[in-house]
This record gives sequence, C-alpha cells and structure tokens, in this order.
Amino acid sequence: MVALFVALMFIGFVLTDLVVQRVRAQRAPVSAPAKPIWGVPKGFYLSEGHTWSHPDSSVGIRVGVDALVAHAVGAAENVRLPKIGELVEAGQPLLGLGRQGCELKIPSSISGRVVALNTRLAKRPQLVAQDPYGSGWICAITPVQSDGCFASVRSGEKAVLWLEQEFDRFREFLSQQVLPDLDVSVTVQDGGLPVVGSLRELPLRGWRAFEAEFLAPANPKGRCG
Repeated sequence: MVALFVALMFIGFVLTDLVVQRVRAQRAPVSAPAKPIWGVPKGFYLSEGHTWSHPDSSVGIRVGVDALVAHAVGAAENVRLPKIGELVEAGQPLLGLGRQGCELKIPSSISGRVVALNTRLAKRPQLVAQDPYGSGWICAITPVQSDGCFASVRSGEKAVLWLEQEFDRFREFLSQQVLPDLDVSVTVQDGGLPVVGSLRELPLRGWRAFEAEFLAPANPKGRCG
C-alpha cells in the first residue's frame, strides 16, 4: 500500500506539472522553437557515462555532465568536486551531485590529473542543470596520454542522436521505477520529456539504479589513459 501511495503521488506530481506547463504555454507569446535539449555544442565529446569532454588550450580538457544528467537531477543542492592535483582514472568516480539526501556518483571518462575546478559551483550548484555545457562545467584534467582521448566517445550528429535515444531510455526507466508492472509514461511535455529533476521523486535505490543503468561506462579503459 505504501509503495502504491508513493507511486500515485509521483504520478500526481507529473500530471500537475503537465497542466501548469500547458497553461503557461497557452499564455506565453509565440516564439521560435526552442533548441532540442539533447543538442550538443560543437567540439564537445560525450562519453557513455554521460560526461562531456572539451579540449581547452588554457587548461587541458574541460569536463562536465551532459544534458541527461543535468535534466535528471535538476537543481543540485551540492556538488562534490575532486581536488586540484588529484589523479583520476577513467571509469572511477570523479564527482558527486547531491539533492535531498541522495547523491549521484559521476565517473570520469579520462585518466589524468585535475588541474582546475569550477569553484562557482560551491555557491551555485544549480549551474550544472542550468548550463551544463557552459557555466556548469566541473573541472579540467590534463590527460595521462593524449593519443586516442576521443576515440571511444561521440560528437556532432552522432552525439545528438545517441543522447536523444538516452532520453527515451530514461523515460522508460522512470516508468519502471514508479510502477514496474504497468505501462506508465512519465512525461510532462509534448515530445515525451521527463520532468526536470525526476530523480528527486525516487528513493535512494532509484538513484543507485540510475547509476548502474546510465553512468557505468561499458569500456572505460583506454580513454586518455
């Protein structure tokens, strides 16, 4: 009964948010279509663990989380950063995004040394969700080995198509987490996008399931290391 009650509450939140979104859309002035949320900036490379890498001549390789993680967590309450000088290994935890007592452990796609941090995140962790490819960057890493850094990641159109597919998988994942025995579509917008911060409605085991499903690279070795 408790599980059913929680599931019904979650669906209620989704439906309420849907109504609000539609009312706002009806009242808002007509404007140009928004850029798809799974758009990826030029020169950014997405890893299977849902981090991005972007070469930056001033600091090495800048790193952050992609739109799926930003959308799933929403406005993070805290960001646990690595330390300057720390050696990180591809496939091992690089940072943590926390909200409501739960935390996602995000793996690194690069083996190397942390040389810079986005210190703004200490006071404004919500930047990760607001601008994941810009002001919400996480850190910069000098790779152990530069050859082949981007051989196993996606960029350009391939990254966009893959990320769109991952959003579809995330919607199905949420449906199974809420009511595993029913075919429930957890969406709030036309086009099937889950609500921003959907993970906040799941217990800790749901966060761990998301990590296992979306943040565990199939083959982390060999990327810049």
